[in-house]
Parts: sequence; C-alpha cells; structure tokens
Amino acid sequence: MKEKRFFHSGSLVGLILVFLGILWILNNLEILDFRLSEWWPLILIVIGLIHLVSGGKLFNAGAWILIFLGGIFLLTTNDYLEWDEIWRFWPVILILIGLSMLTQHHGKSTPKSDKDDISGSTIFGSINKKVNSKQFKGGNMSALFGGIELDLRDCSLDEAGAVIDVSTMFGGTEIKIPADWPLDIRSTTIFGGVENKTDNPVSKEGKRLTLKSSTIFGGIEIKN
Repeated sequence: MKEKRFFHSGSLVGLILVFLGILWILNNLEILDFRLSEWWPLILIVIGLIHLVSGGKLFNAGAWILIFLGGIFLLTTNDYLEWDEIWRFWPVILILIGLSMLTQHHGKSTPKSDKDDISGSTIFGSINKKVNSKQFKGGNMSALFGGIELDLRDCSLDEAGAVIDVSTMFGGTEIKIPADWPLDIRSTTIFGGVENKTDNPVSKEGKRLTLKSSTIFGGIEIKN
C-alpha cells in the first residue's frame, strides 16, 4: 500500500510564502505587531518543524539545527538574550551534527531502488538515488541547504506517466532522465532557476514526465 505523507515536500516554498503573507496581513490590520527584522527567525523554526513532521522520525539533525538557530535568533532580536551570550549555546549544534553522523549509514555506492514512487527530504545534507522502476509514477523531493541527485535513466514510465514534485531552497537538484521521455516542466522560481539540458520532446499531454518545481535561491538541472 502506498505510504501517505502528512506533508507534501514540494509545497514547502508555498507554505513559507503563505505564512509570511498571513503575518503581514495581521500586521496591516493591526492585529499583530509584525516586524520582519524581529520575527524572521520564525521562518527557520517553521521550516524545521515542517521537516521534522514530514520526515516521520524524531531525530532529524538538520531540522533541529534550524529550530535551535531560529530560537536563538528569536531571543536575541527580541532582547531576551544578549549576543555575547550566544557562544555558550553553539556546542549544541556540534552535538546534533555528531549524533546525525553516528545514526546515518555511510557508503560510497549510490543507493538503488525499484520502487514506483520516490520520496525524500534533506536539510544540510544530500540525497543520492538511482531508481530502476519499470512503472515509475513519480514522487516528492525537497532540499534545504543541501542537494539532490536523482538518476532515472534505468526507469520506464508508468502508462499514466509520472509526476515529480521538487522544492529547493539554498541548494541544488540534478535529475537524469532517459532521452526518449516526453517532458513537461512547470516551475515557480524566486532567485533561482530550472535548466533543461536535454533534447527530450516537450509535451503537455499523454504519457510523459511532469516536473513540478519550486525554487528559492537554488537551481534544478535536468540532463540525460
């Protein structure tokens, strides 16, 4: 049975923009005193919480680092903590990174998968996947301060086609696809871009790979 995900990784950029928009509306209506210079650390905390929930596991070093940094900056910008006191808390980041390294499985080879659906998210890290599904349907991938390498050259498209939803913030994504797959790219970019280096046919209907991407300060590259 297909796994249900609470959070759709490709919606991360949209959720952040909605969050900021709501705060500004409340400020304009004088319901909330919102100043970006004071409350911007909430963005880090929200991103961390989203990845913590969507990852399905309690220990996610990248998510906890964002939450920790957001909390520290929130306290300092609102004068609850002095900047010269911050150095006392930095070892927490070293502890989180160390625990992450101890709990991860390391290997030089690229992990292979024959699953028809893919998913993954990373913060301050990388995802490297090689998929060889014979009925590839697509999936969700996201990277924040990290990178994604996805190799689909040994896959075959499902009869209904496939949809990949990718979000990238301050990172990069590389997707390799077969040369005969019709391609449909739908992108939303803010200080970023999607670069198609393939000669694949472009199609808006029928059996094809549809790439839905959201990018802020990052890039997505498609190649063969």
